[in-house]
Order: sequence, then C-alpha cells, then structure tokens
Amino acid sequence: MRLRLKGRRASEKKSKDVLDFARSYLSEAFPNPDRQGCPSDSSLRSLAFNPSQGEPGVNEHLAACSPCFKRYGELLAELKSQREAEEGLSWRRISAWSKAHPILAGTALACAVLIAIGAGLLLRRIRLPNVPPVETHRAPSPGEPVKPPVAYTSFSLDLSALSPVRGAEPPTTGEVRPVAVPGSPLELTLTLPLASAEGPYDLTLTAGGHTFWSKSAQAHLHNGRTLIQVQADLSQIPVGFYNLEVQSSVGIRLIQPVSIQPSPPKTGEQRP
Repeated sequence: MRLRLKGRRASEKKSKDVLDFARSYLSEAFPNPDRQGCPSDSSLRSLAFNPSQGEPGVNEHLAACSPCFKRYGELLAELKSQREAEEGLSWRRISAWSKAHPILAGTALACAVLIAIGAGLLLRRIRLPNVPPVETHRAPSPGEPVKPPVAYTSFSLDLSALSPVRGAEPPTTGEVRPVAVPGSPLELTLTLPLASAEGPYDLTLTAGGHTFWSKSAQAHLHNGRTLIQVQADLSQIPVGFYNLEVQSSVGIRLIQPVSIQPSPPKTGEQRP
C-alpha cells in the first residue's frame, strides 16, 4: 500500500513538473507587449466557452502569443466558476475533488488547453489546402550572372508611299526598293500612308513562306500622320532579305521589302 501511494505521489510530481514547464513556456516564450495581431477578447471568450464555434486561426495564435494564452487560461477559469455556480452540487463535488487533487486538476486543464490548440491547428490544415509557394522577385546571388537590360535603338520606317494591298491580293513589291534595317533591338516607328485608319495592326516579318517575327500594335494619329510605335527585337533574325507586312483589322496590307543588316545604318529614318 505504501509503495502504491509512493508511486502515485511520484507520478503526480512528474505531472506537476510537466505542467509547470508547459505553463511557463507558453506564458513567457512568446511576448507580445503591443498585442499586435491579437484576436479580440470576444473571440478568445467564444473559443473558451464554445470551442466548436471559435474563429479559425485563434488556436494557432494562442500557440505563439503569451498574453493571449494567459487570457485564455483566465477565461477557462471563469468558465469553470460559472459552471460551478450553475450546476450547484455537481460542480461543488468537482471543486472538492480539484482541491483534493490540485495537481491532477491543473494537469487536466493544461492538457485541455494544449489539446484545443492542437485540434485547432489540425482543423486549420484540413480546411486550407496546400498553396504552392508564390515566386517573388529576389536579388541575384553574388555568383549568379546578371542579365544586362536590353537597349532599344530608335528607328523610323516611312511606309507612306506604299500602295495598300487588299485581302489575298498578291504583293507587288518588284518596284519597291528594300530598306536596310539593323538586326538589333529597335524602338520602331512606322509611318503609314495618308488617311490610314487608327486601331490594331498585325506586323510580321516573313521570307520564303516562313514567319520570323510577329507582333500586334496600335496605330495612332499624331500631327496629321498615322504612326505605329512598337518594340521589335530583331537581334536573332539572320541577315538577309525579308518582307515586312503591316495588316489592319479590315484586311488591308502594306508590304515593305527589308534587308536585315548586321550593324545599324547611319541614318535613323529610312524611306522605301
């Protein structure tokens, strides 16, 4: 009998040590004097008095905020007092048992708090699917090569003398001289024929039935001229002869032969 009593006392002492450590750790390990990001007192009270109706995330917050953990423990004690008053004799018996076994009662309370927090975290993970990490812009590491920014050179191409081609009509470029265009990144400005409509245009660079570059752009009226301004990186286009086609949304095309050169020409504006 004495050995059993001694073993029970040793077990109660071990439980008290675990309880003291848990209370001390959760009460002091996560200070938050400014109460930043803390839930309202009503949210903590709702979790203590009705755990199934608690707001998602409050349990997770309790595990990382000592002031809220302390307040939650006070609310649990308040709940215990209210139920003692409401249930009368039953709670008085429980109170008497708690006084007779304070270590076991404290251990049960701490376990209930930890179980509530753990259950909340588990429900949180179940409710929220795993979201793939969002890729953010980061600074390159010292050993990582940095790509230099692309430098675009201004280049103008005057297409105002071209005759429009409608629909599937064959191009008539025999009398149009090819224009030398640098094979580099260009801030390209195209001047369309007089009275050309504003709006979307499709630009393509073709040769031998193959398209080597294409882009869509908007034409705007500027000082009585209809202009298209677009960035065209032609640095990967092989040197040679091509047709630059500019087609409007209603099917009217302008076809300008061009010669892609390995180096920029001396002048910034070319005419067919």
